[in-house]
Amino acid sequence: MRATLLLLTVLFAASLQAQQVPQYSQNVLNYFNINPAVAGSKDCIDVRLGFRKQWVGFENAPTTGWASVHATIRNKKKPYLKGKHGIGGYVEADDTGPLGYTLINLAYAYHVRMNKDHYLAMGTFLGVKQQKFDVGQTLVADNSDPVLASRSSSFVFPIISPGLWLYSKTYWAGLSVHQLLNNRVPGIGVDSRLSPHYFLSAGYRWRIGRKTSVTPNALIKLSRGSPMAMDINAMLEWNRVLGIGVSYRNQDAVVAMVKFGFLKFFTLGYAYDITTSKLKAASSNTHEVILGITPCIPVDPSKRIVSCPIFE
Repeated sequence: MRATLLLLTVLFAASLQAQQVPQYSQNVLNYFNINPAVAGSKDCIDVRLGFRKQWVGFENAPTTGWASVHATIRNKKKPYLKGKHGIGGYVEADDTGPLGYTLINLAYAYHVRMNKDHYLAMGTFLGVKQQKFDVGQTLVADNSDPVLASRSSSFVFPIISPGLWLYSKTYWAGLSVHQLLNNRVPGIGVDSRLSPHYFLSAGYRWRIGRKTSVTPNALIKLSRGSPMAMDINAMLEWNRVLGIGVSYRNQDAVVAMVKFGFLKFFTLGYAYDITTSKLKAASSNTHEVILGITPCIPVDPSKRIVSCPIFE
């Protein structure tokens, strides 16, 4: 019994030192969750609802759900002011059997107009993260062991995650750091922490005729105790209605993606991950669904602010 708890404790501590933020496949549809400076990049309110079931069939595999919203604040009578504000927030819940967390983040971003077609945004997430370990979901040999007196452990931490975002109508580049405070987790391991995670992203949209475009992009993720993760993606879109894409994640998966625009303000994205790592022996696929709602009213192009290509 004590050996089982010791093993779980070691695994929990290891997870706290390694990858501690969820994995997404449709990064282009979900960049606000990655970088707080994206808040306010669009002319109207932007809502995203997502669900990811990773490694289907693998016991206690990660399941993640989230909802986000952000919008811009600007003087409508003076669309060419040199700066504008963005606000937003998101909630996220991740469950991996006895391990899991709930995250609530609020975002603020300030966008500086560099010239007619370019913005540089600086923003940050401020929030709280509740990390949990549920002993009740573990198998034990002796239920009378006093170690089980407390069937669950929960820790709450403040979270600060800053970011930078450079964008125009044709490209974007961003840098963000999640869990900047490097919070120490008491009572677990020797020096278990919520270690900082670094995200570097960039992409470019090429127009192919009036209605078709292709958007290659990349996302690099770095964190202490984990190997570098890199997503390379490309999405072919027609008339902002249909998009077909592929992605490669080093040492992990090949991803097929499809995106549909419908009822003017809605976008539905679906990703199917084909596992290429050794985990394919237990699970060969992952599913991810994202619904985007962007009720943008068409405006006079002369009054339109710069629009980031990932939201078109």
